[in-house]
Formats: sequence, C-alpha cells, structure tokens
Amino acid sequence: MHSFEETRVLPCSAKDMYDAVMDIEAYPQFLPWVADATILTQNEDELSAELVAELAGVRHSFKTVDRFMPGKLVEVRLLDGPFKFLESLWSFEQLGENSCRVHFSIEFEFKNMMLDMVASPIFSSACRSMVHAFEKRAATMKGAA
Repeated sequence: MHSFEETRVLPCSAKDMYDAVMDIEAYPQFLPWVADATILTQNEDELSAELVAELAGVRHSFKTVDRFMPGKLVEVRLLDGPFKFLESLWSFEQLGENSCRVHFSIEFEFKNMMLDMVASPIFSSACRSMVHAFEKRAATMKGAA
C-alpha cells in the first residue's frame, strides 16, 4: 500500500481551497495526470465522479464516491477502477481572514502488480504535488471571481 500525507498553512481561505477541490470537472485544466473528469451523480453531501488518469502513457478510468461537508471536509473512496484500494481525505480549517490549514492524505494500491510497479511512482509523485496544485487553482479561481 502506498500513502502520502501533507498538512500546510496556505494564504487563502478554507472556502477557496474547498471550492478548488470540489471543482472536479476542471481537474484536467490544472492536474497534468488527469485527462478527463466527470461528475456522474450529486446530492447535498455526496457525489460520484469518474476520472481518467494518464499514467505512464496509458489511460486508466476510475470512479469514486466523494462525501463532503462544505468548506470543511472531502472524503474520497474508490467505487471502481484499476485500484485495489484508493482513499483520500481533505480537511480545511480557517485560521485567519486569508489563511487556512489544509490537510491532505491518500492511500492507494493498484490491483495489478505490474501496473503497481510502473504507475505507483508516477501516481505517488502526483500526490506529492497535489496540495500545491490545488493552492494554485484556488488562487486562480479567486482572481477570476
């Protein structure tokens, strides 16, 4: 099982970071490994989404169920795809007028051992840059508002 965890204080609001994480269909615009992203279903505290990841030149589609508390928390769990296990958690805590503490954690393992050997280093690298990518997206979204 592979895992990554990061907690950072960022110069933006918890709402801005939450909004960036929840802007799933825009992921291909700012996450280089995401080729496509679609929200399949959504209600007031849960959605399902399908993402297409491009890892080692091969596209892999996977579906998740995301439970959320607006401005506070996003929990992502695997529904279907090339992973044996995939779970991630985002939490957001407002600290000051323009600062928040963001915590991101992810655990994953691919079903196929060969795919795990090839794709895990790429996916792990993507995970290590995740908070920074969403921080940049939050700043872009705020500037556009």
